[in-house]
Amino acid sequence: MTNIPHHVRVMLSSLKFHGAAPEELRTIKDAEWQDLLSQWSLDRFPIPLRQACGDLLPEWVREQIDRDTIGNAERFERIKADYSKVAHAIGNANADHVVLKGFAQWPGYVEHPRFRRQSDIDLYCPPDSIVRAREALSGIGYETVDWVQPGPSDHIPPMIRKTGWKWRGDFFDPEMPISVEIHFRLWDEQGLHFGPADLDQFWFRRVERKVDDLVFPSLSPVDGLGYFALNVLRDLVRGRPRTYNLYELARFLNTNAEEKLFWQNWVDLHDETLRPLEAITFRLATHWFACRLPEPVQKEIDSLPAAVNSWFDLYEDSAVTTEFHPNKDLVWLHLSLIDFPRHRRTVLLNRLFPEQITPVDAPYIDKSPESKENRQDSRLRKRARYVGYVASRAAYHLRVLPSTLWHGARWWLATKNISKGFWTFFATAFLFDLGMYIFFILYNLYLLDRGFKENFLGMVASASAIGGMVGTIPAGMLAQRFGLRKAILVCLTALPLVFSLRSILGQEAALVALAFLGGATVSIWAVCISPAIAQLTDEHSRPFGFSVIFSAGIGIGILGGQIAGRLPGWLSQIGTAVTDLRAKQLALLIACGMMALATLPISRLRFTSAPAQERKLYPRNPFLLRYLPAIAVWSLAIGAFSPFFNAYMSQHLRIPVHQIGEIVSASHLSQLVAVLAAPMVFRKFGLVTGIMYTQIAAAIGLACLAAVPRASTAAMIYVGYMAFQWMSEPGMFSLLMNQVSPAERTGASTLNFLVINVSQAIAATVAGASFTRFGYPVVMGVTAGVAMVGALLFRFLLGSNQLPVTQPSPASLEA
Repeated sequence: MTNIPHHVRVMLSSLKFHGAAPEELRTIKDAEWQDLLSQWSLDRFPIPLRQACGDLLPEWVREQIDRDTIGNAERFERIKADYSKVAHAIGNANADHVVLKGFAQWPGYVEHPRFRRQSDIDLYCPPDSIVRAREALSGIGYETVDWVQPGPSDHIPPMIRKTGWKWRGDFFDPEMPISVEIHFRLWDEQGLHFGPADLDQFWFRRVERKVDDLVFPSLSPVDGLGYFALNVLRDLVRGRPRTYNLYELARFLNTNAEEKLFWQNWVDLHDETLRPLEAITFRLATHWFACRLPEPVQKEIDSLPAAVNSWFDLYEDSAVTTEFHPNKDLVWLHLSLIDFPRHRRTVLLNRLFPEQITPVDAPYIDKSPESKENRQDSRLRKRARYVGYVASRAAYHLRVLPSTLWHGARWWLATKNISKGFWTFFATAFLFDLGMYIFFILYNLYLLDRGFKENFLGMVASASAIGGMVGTIPAGMLAQRFGLRKAILVCLTALPLVFSLRSILGQEAALVALAFLGGATVSIWAVCISPAIAQLTDEHSRPFGFSVIFSAGIGIGILGGQIAGRLPGWLSQIGTAVTDLRAKQLALLIACGMMALATLPISRLRFTSAPAQERKLYPRNPFLLRYLPAIAVWSLAIGAFSPFFNAYMSQHLRIPVHQIGEIVSASHLSQLVAVLAAPMVFRKFGLVTGIMYTQIAAAIGLACLAAVPRASTAAMIYVGYMAFQWMSEPGMFSLLMNQVSPAERTGASTLNFLVINVSQAIAATVAGASFTRFGYPVVMGVTAGVAMVGALLFRFLLGSNQLPVTQPSPASLEA
């Protein structure tokens, strides 16, 4: 409530049904009281405030509210008289109707209609009565108003008797004409893109009611509550909330909290598509006015969808604060209620960038003739006001756009139910990935500058893969024995040391041995990352969690590519003694320092461990017997080209190092988009088929890369190839983690990376020698064929798109 002026906040707090603080009304200054009494958005609050806290108000405020109360009582008598004439005319025209809102909200919502300001009479007529009702009103002197601009509405244009009355600044003027609005629907599902399944029964359950001496047809009490709640919700999602309606709703809930028969009828008569929509407004009403809630209502609130709850957790104050601090947070509540993505896009675009900005002029109800000059002058003033209004609204939309998008991103992330521990792990992955990207982009180029050839690069890549293969099982045992956190800390402590030695030493044997040791150390991270993400997420949020980690890793590659491409040049400018070779070496050491910093966030995490009797290093899961052969063949294709991409660009395409960095950055940008889009692909086709399609696309890209000799064309194809290669990664890891129990995850991850490393060790050795002997195009063409076979094996071995989850019980995290 910090964005609400002090005097408004105090007034609202004084009207709470529990925990009110009316004594704070004494802190409101006279100028602030004048503001409260003159604001149209607050004009219905003073009378109930006088009833609840009369002795605490200044004398002059009490006197003004008492005058307004008398004026409003006179106005209510006019409303009753006008309604009687309207109802009689409509009845004579054989048209049916019920009264909505207004005096139909008594009892429960207000103490008596004479204490509630009412500006119009709202009627609902069934479709076959609309025309007759409108003609009947025309017959007794009502005319359609011309100041209301086109826009979303549930009623035909208001009708009013033009009497010559003009606005004089008095909300409770008894002489103010009373308009009639004929509603043709109770809910605009087409415009709002969501809604209850069926409101037709409201009409058939209508009843006859009486207030004072006035008898009128209305919705049943239960359906009247439903319509009023829907009316409040409609105003909320359209961004035009009325705080007083929330107060009326809270009053009804508080007054009827113990009416068990009423609430049982509410449960029986309102279905599961209507009650949750009502519950949204009930939750907002009790948040602001602390009313009691009946047990069925509380149960419905507790069952609201996660996306709605996330909005309430972040922005439940926005429904009222928007009047004083412009925001569009309510659009995210609207989107949380819409099922279809295309409808969400339509609503979002219309709210962020409205196609039409239409002001509503104040009513001028005058039938007196005007001179031509006066009419022309009036039109000019109206156009000037319109131009000013459009300019102010355009400025408003532009001003709130950045905060709206930021709040939307926060809400969207909150709907994923991602824990704080996940983001701590994300920070670790960020530092680790950034250092690794810089190191591997530059390392082969560093070796080439030192005079080594592709065959030695293949030996180094093979040694690294063999180290990963040999280290996978000990890595799994380390994680099982000491836990994920300690295992990852070992990796992040040892790896920068090993990689620093790889950057300093120059003997072939030492470099091969260190590559082996580095691969073994990296295998700890590879084995731990999947079960770590699985522990930090639940089954619903797990695909998103994997997508975030992988897409962020790819996005970090954009930054890493730019840094790696420019860092040696920056370092070479330090002095003449820093040669190109020395600059690359220093850049590699800086990358090692970034990896070491990753130990800081991971040290704050605490992972749970599977019970000792359930730990399985070699899970006996039938799914793995089909999954591992497919991943083995796919890894052969990946391992034959990925370790040599920078050598391919440098030696075959003759691209300088700074351009290699830019190409890598571009490829990671495309990978980021691809991985973020991956969940949509997997939802549409299923995990298995989605994985197969993305791998086939990658295989085709690799084949095209082998056939293209031009550097510019090859660079573009490489960007696309990497996008499809990485799009399949979140699907494969989600598939693996979903098909094994929590106790099997570390073991399954161990076997997964064991197979990957064996395949990549073989592929790197063979590919390194083959590139030297046969050249890049031939070897890459064969590799594309292997990738195609791997993609088809996923479909052949894993079968259907929807595989049953073996044991979907997520582990918890202590952060």
